[in-house]
Amino acid sequence: MISSKKELKFYIMADSMMNKGYFTPSAKQRLVDLLHPDPIMHYLRFSRKAWYYKTKKNPLWIYYSWRWQKLGIRLGFSIAYDVFGYGLVVPHHGTIVVGTGNQIGNYAVLFTSTCITEKPRKTIGDGLYLSTGATITTCEKLGSNVTIAANSVVAKSFSEENNILLAGMPATVKKQTQPWYIRDGAIWESRVERCEELRKKMKLFSQTD
Repeated sequence: MISSKKELKFYIMADSMMNKGYFTPSAKQRLVDLLHPDPIMHYLRFSRKAWYYKTKKNPLWIYYSWRWQKLGIRLGFSIAYDVFGYGLVVPHHGTIVVGTGNQIGNYAVLFTSTCITEKPRKTIGDGLYLSTGATITTCEKLGSNVTIAANSVVAKSFSEENNILLAGMPATVKKQTQPWYIRDGAIWESRVERCEELRKKMKLFSQTD
């Protein structure tokens, strides 16, 4: 839950770092965004603000929810705004469906043509990597750093297993794997490290330190 303005700021900055490589845009980057706006980043910001203002029962949540829904229709997204932790990565626009009521950790990656159903409600750890065409259906719980291969269907829980690759229809464990941000190159690991450094500097979520 985003319960303070400080947390809201951090979530937005972490999303920006993971998707764009910076916490706040430079003057040049702001000019580029003015001329060629990034709709995915706007969608993520609107979703974070809708979540925060809804939590605070502030009427502004209606405005941000409307902007979020309108942009989601354009992008093909139907992603519940109160589901994901910070550092959510969405590389491309296209069909992505994530039902409300789920609880998914930090540094998740969502590719196109993916779906996480609303029921049953799911609890998923940090570092989820949902490849193109993958679906999470009747699963109720997944551990951390779970990669789901393209076009796979996860229909049961893997609650006690972390750092795994799931593949198939229905999906089964194929092998142990590293967290995606380590596996996919130093640039991603560096971005996660910078987010965690910022989190500590802002004195947030100290219970996980």
